Amino acid sequence: MPQVNRYNPMERQREKQRARVQDDRDLNAGNISPEALNRQNGFFSSLDLSNASVRRRRA
Repeated sequence: MPQVNRYNPMERQREKQRARVQDDRDLNAGNISPEALNRQNGFFSSLDLSNASVRRRRA
């Protein structure tokens, strides 16, 4: 029987903390600029907006 993954809020919190620590390491080591990190971690960073368009509805 296939295993079903379940959301574990504590594990998610640990994952996010590990990512924050890694971001700090990368910044301090000069591996990434603050601007690049902001783009990488931004709200819309996971969306492909290359084919997006903004339209308004006609009244």
